[in-house]
Amino acid sequence: MSLDYYISKSCSYQKFIERTPKNRERLDNVYSSATIPEKYKKQIKEIKSTIRLLVFAENWCSDTVLTIPVLAKLAELNDNINLLIVPRDDIIEEFKQEFLTEGKAKIPLVLFLLDKTKEVKRWVERTKQTNERIKEIKAQHVKKSEIYRSVVELYLKKGTIDETAMVLACELIKVELIASSSN
Repeated sequence: MSLDYYISKSCSYQKFIERTPKNRERLDNVYSSATIPEKYKKQIKEIKSTIRLLVFAENWCSDTVLTIPVLAKLAELNDNINLLIVPRDDIIEEFKQEFLTEGKAKIPLVLFLLDKTKEVKRWVERTKQTNERIKEIKAQHVKKSEIYRSVVELYLKKGTIDETAMVLACELIKVELIASSSN
């Protein structure tokens, strides 16, 4: 499938959160808690290239709940940044054929696109630091329900949200550097 196909299946952040009430409160909490550091905010506001963030995600996924509101906040800083969200479960078979990460259909998957459909960067699931913390949580708990509860608590911490915002802001800035160096 071409990326145009997936773009045609995408929706806005608002439509995405309206699709299902699951995790709506958590999405709203992450959105209102996310802070973009001023030095990155300034650089993002100055982005001149058109960057599409094509994101495969689902509301039931905790990683999505942490990432999508941050991306929405980043996209609001500059009209050249377009956030397009594809509900992954709507296209699960196609997704499995084209976008597996380590053999799994991991979400959220963020494709950073230039020139409408030229993928220049990819980001999957969560930050490396958050991944390390999750490994620690899994080592401490045996029950899946305890792991899930602890991961949700981790994701709602201001530090985790802001770390995600900083990492994603840096990824956007890198994409702008790639775009400007290819001109």
